[in-house]
Parts: sequence; C-alpha cells; structure tokens
Amino acid sequence: MMKKTAILTLSAVLASQLMGAEDLSEMIKEGKAGGYVRIHHIEPSLSDTVAATGSVIGGKLKYQTGALYGLRFGAALYTTHDTGLTKESYKTKDGYSQVAQGLHGDEMESYSTLGEAYASYHLSNTDITYGRQEFKTPMTELAVTIIPNLFEGTVATIKEMPDFTVTAAHIIKMQYGTRAATDAGLIGDGAYAITSGAGYGFVSPVVSGTTGVVTTGAGKESFQDMSIAMMGTAANMDTSGVTSLGIDYAKGALKIRAWDYYAHEMYNTVYGDLEYKMNAGPAKVTLGAQILKQDDVGDFATSSGATTEIDKLRTVSTLNGVSLYKTKISADGSIDALLWGVQAKADIGDFSFSAAYNANEDGHVINAWGGDPAYTSMIFARNEYRADTTAYKLGAEYNFASLGISGLKFIYNHAAYDTDVKTWTTDTLAPTGMRNEKTEVDDYVLHYAVPSVKGLWFRLFHVQRDNDTRQYEQEHTRLIANLSF
Repeated sequence: MMKKTAILTLSAVLASQLMGAEDLSEMIKEGKAGGYVRIHHIEPSLSDTVAATGSVIGGKLKYQTGALYGLRFGAALYTTHDTGLTKESYKTKDGYSQVAQGLHGDEMESYSTLGEAYASYHLSNTDITYGRQEFKTPMTELAVTIIPNLFEGTVATIKEMPDFTVTAAHIIKMQYGTRAATDAGLIGDGAYAITSGAGYGFVSPVVSGTTGVVTTGAGKESFQDMSIAMMGTAANMDTSGVTSLGIDYAKGALKIRAWDYYAHEMYNTVYGDLEYKMNAGPAKVTLGAQILKQDDVGDFATSSGATTEIDKLRTVSTLNGVSLYKTKISADGSIDALLWGVQAKADIGDFSFSAAYNANEDGHVINAWGGDPAYTSMIFARNEYRADTTAYKLGAEYNFASLGISGLKFIYNHAAYDTDVKTWTTDTLAPTGMRNEKTEVDDYVLHYAVPSVKGLWFRLFHVQRDNDTRQYEQEHTRLIANLSF
C-alpha cells in the first residue's frame, strides 16, 4: 500500500508542475477506478496428488487518471490472501506437500504487489505507455488466475489505419503471477518447465514433506530483468530485454495476427494465426490455423545460458535409471522449434463443437512469459510445446439458455499428446535411444455468468490427467468466483 501511495503522490507532483493545480484537479476528478475480486478454492475430497488443497481470495484494484493534453497516469495493486480453508496438514501429506503453490507467494504466504504503475500518452489513435503494466499478447497473456504475469517497459498501440492494430513494445522486466507455480510444476512436469509458461527466473518454493518447512522461492513478488526471468541467475546473462512487434488485422469474417518477439542475445519467436468465420447451413463455422517458429540469435549456442540448459540433462527426472527427457534446447546449445496447428469450431443451436491439432517436429518451444496460444492446450496441459509431439483436442459445449437458465454453460474437452522422447544416460550427454510417451487429459467445466449482476461469474472445473508411461495420474477440482467492477 505504501508503494501505491508513493507512486500516485509522485505522479501528482510531476503532473502539478507541468499542468497547474486546477488542471490536476480535473485530471483526478475524471479518473476511473476498477478491478476485480476473485476466489479460488480447491476441494481436497475431489482432488488427488499435486495441488490437492488451496483456498485464497484476492484481486486487483486499479485507478487511472483522466487525460490532460493526452497524458494519463495509472497504478494497480494486486493481492492474494488465504481464506483459512486451505488444509495446512496437506503440506506433509503422503511424504510431500499437496498444497497448491499456484495461489500464494514466494514463501507460500499471502502477498500484495504494485503490479502496475505507468504514464500513458494518447495522440490521434496512438497510445504510448511506459512503466509497469499488463501486456496482453499471444506469448504473454495467461489463463485465469488471481494475479497475472506483469511487465515493465514501453508499449505503443497504433490504430491509425482502418482494420489494423500495430503494437510495438520493448520489455525490460517482468514479475511472475500466482499461476506461475502451476505452469512450472503441474504443466511443466519439472523437466519440461521451460515449455509451460515460466522461465528459470521463477523458482518454486520447496516444502518439506516431513516437517512442512518452506524454503522460499523467487519470481512472484518482485520484477526481474528479462534475461533472469527467462534463463535464471545461473545462466549469468545480461541482455537488453525483449523487443516485440505485432500486427493485428480484422475485417468482416477474417482475423489475422502476426507477432515477432526478439529476446536480445537469446532467441527470436515468430507467431502467426488466422481465423475465418462462415455459415454452413445451420452451423456457424470458425476455421483457424497457426504457426510458431523459434530460433536462437547471436552467440546464444555458445553462451552460459545454453551451457546451463545442457547441464540440466544430468539432473532431470529419471525412470529406471535413464533420463527420459530431451534437453530443452538442442544438444549443441541451439534453439530450433517449429509448432503448427489447425482447428475448427461449429456452433449449432445451443451446442458448440471443436476439433484441433498441433504438431511440433523440432525442439522444445521456450515459453517463459506465460502465453499460451496453441490450440490443443488444456487447463493443466501444454504438452504440445514439447519437442517431437503431436496433439489433438476435441471439445463440446452446451448453453442452457433454451432451458431457462441464461448464463449457464457446460464445457467438456479431451486432449491427447504423443511425444517421442530421447533418452539419455545420467552421466553423459550422449542419447541412448527413443521412448514414446502418451498423456491424456479431460477437462469438465461448469460456467455461470450471473445475468443480473455485471461482472459476476462462477466456474467449477474438474481435471483428470493420465500418463501411462510414468504411471502418473492427477485429479483436480476447483471453484472460482469472480466479481469485476
């Protein structure tokens, strides 16, 4: 709270020097406040193994001044607090912690953060924002959570041409949100963490399975340089951040996006997708296609960052004494990944059906900023970003409006992932063979948006994950309640 007060006071002082007291008074009077309050509650009786309990309430409170000569100031406080319903005894259940790390801070405790603090200038149809902010793009926007990933830098949004939006940005720092532990731990399966939405700058807290003592993690409660957020401190890299350029086109039934993210001295990511809507008899059909290409830049292949990646081969999880995971980048230290996908959706009356396919025939996609554009992702599954993987996803949705329950939907998705994994000896970098690994995931979601209260919705979901290769199963049931204002 002190940080928020300080930044708003500083903004007011600077603005008063430039504009005068009367102008400042109008600027504040025309300001707007908003945000959300959100509850996440995991039901232990319907959950098993990882993240079987956790209950928090938190949200966002934001204030943005009115505009004067095109200039605005804004700040937002984010917070998460335990409701008291988390089963603390689960910290030592079955010899390890089953408390969800994806709801709390670096010390598995409540925390607050000044996640946004910026100045924004508007001219014609262009907005330029400098400071801490949310950065919602294909590779940086994550799923519903208490606190999102947050970024620091300069973002220009340009809408000077009809049907086009151009976004140019340079990001120098980021702070991981509450979901980062979910991404790194549940979705990442430990050895695949770099593909899941969290880089090595995020460190999960370690909870003793016998004493419950917490060893502090890192990444959620402070902003880090982008090189550290992506590759961690062990890589000993010092870069200029990430420069990105995006072009969005939308006209009629067609939408196209093309983005480039240049992580200086590390790697470059190019992402593009298109969507086309049409009528096919009684069905409203949406067709989509996407592609994601990633390559190392500069001398990354010989840098300490690449060396750190390769060294991780000696410490990854094993099965029967053999490391099961292909290195997160190629064995020579280079980055070379290509993922593509197609999808189709059909709305017929109260029903909606979807089918999607992704294939990655090269190296792992480094997905360190939380973004998740791939079509076959599930709530706790992003296996399609892993090397040598094919994936499909089938979905169905029913709207209960015709039955007199407006705002209620039931959603079911099934995904299957097939990965050819190189196996490695534990003491050398030499590959010893190939092993096939299959994972299947089912998501069941009941979503209710209260028609009479704008911004109020409830979501109950159950996830079932099965991996026959490693004899791994997980069940997870969670209730989310949200009120936006």
